[in-house]
Amino acid sequence: MSESQTENNKNQLIGEKNIPDHIIDGSIVIDSIEAFSSILKQFPDHPALLRKYADLLFRQELLDLAAKSYGEASRLYIESGRMLQALVAKKQQWLIKPPANKDIHLFLAALEQGDFRTTPPKMFFDKLSPKEILAVISGFVRVRLFAGKIVQKAGDPGTDLYFIVSGTLKDSIFPSLVTKEKVHRKPNINLSDDDFFGEIYPFKTDQICQSDIKTVTQVELVKISKPKLMRLCREFPNIELALIDLYKIRLGPEESSLPQMARKAERYQLPIKLNLELAPQGSFENPLIIDGYSSDISIGGICVVLNGKSESIGQLLDSMPDTADSNQIRVSFPGETMELKVWGNIVWRHQIHFNGSKTLALGIQFEENSPKLRGMLFMFANSLEMPKPLPDAS
Repeated sequence: MSESQTENNKNQLIGEKNIPDHIIDGSIVIDSIEAFSSILKQFPDHPALLRKYADLLFRQELLDLAAKSYGEASRLYIESGRMLQALVAKKQQWLIKPPANKDIHLFLAALEQGDFRTTPPKMFFDKLSPKEILAVISGFVRVRLFAGKIVQKAGDPGTDLYFIVSGTLKDSIFPSLVTKEKVHRKPNINLSDDDFFGEIYPFKTDQICQSDIKTVTQVELVKISKPKLMRLCREFPNIELALIDLYKIRLGPEESSLPQMARKAERYQLPIKLNLELAPQGSFENPLIIDGYSSDISIGGICVVLNGKSESIGQLLDSMPDTADSNQIRVSFPGETMELKVWGNIVWRHQIHFNGSKTLALGIQFEENSPKLRGMLFMFANSLEMPKPLPDAS
């Protein structure tokens, strides 16, 4: 076969969406090492394809070949400017074949010399020393999921920080509201390679997931648990500083301004106390009155964690099991300069433990979504941002 015929056949194989893309997204599955090797000969410098090949070798217990392929994939990822993927591939190699000190130093030197894309993981790891980088990736757990799988649900406790190695996920949340800067977030955004999610910081408070996250395509993630990160931050305080900066970043078409994201991250750290009137039996003649806390006001709704120390919480837990329905609720936002009351419906609930007490996290969708209500929410949020006088020390 002539060289031109070979090239034509290769182009026919590629088509509009090339063979590596089909293999990587799982729409083509190749279990034959011989067949996979022949494809690699056509695409020798494709790091993601090579890592898929390494996965196949690992499944067939050809460990030496798998380790070598993971290492080569890591090198190609560095050359193509993909830091997170290079770290993950290198860790897979080291899990099979523990490295000598020389191997570690060579890899870290290659990382330092690499010309990487500016992504949240890259900005995070740039702030860490070589020892801190190794400590973080040692805590990574690899997660691979098919399309249509739920990774987290709104109201779940925040337990892990996730980085997206490959694939696309849908992040569904109420539109977030930041008052003075008028920053809005759309209800649904797509998360993809090199993005991150997982509400685990600040460590001192129990974080609640603010959104549903579901896989759109086959995805690969790495996660590190909150307890593991807390231990690392105690040992390496600089990791916590990098983590704080990480939560000020979110890349995407809807959210590309770092100062805006910094303000948004700060907002999550300032819980607002609310008063709630609930009618578990369907009548507001004798409502249950309970207070709660939220760290996110939105135009469409709100997530509230109820006060677990309230006298009403026991009755509420008995009358409102961990199932979702449309129980009506009235939310009162007490401010210093104004008070706002909004009717809504409970669209989900989860029993959780918060600050040592058993309680409920509620997802509330406001009944009204009028321009008038939006204006009132803006005014209320503005009133919260007014500086409060310090208490008299005398």
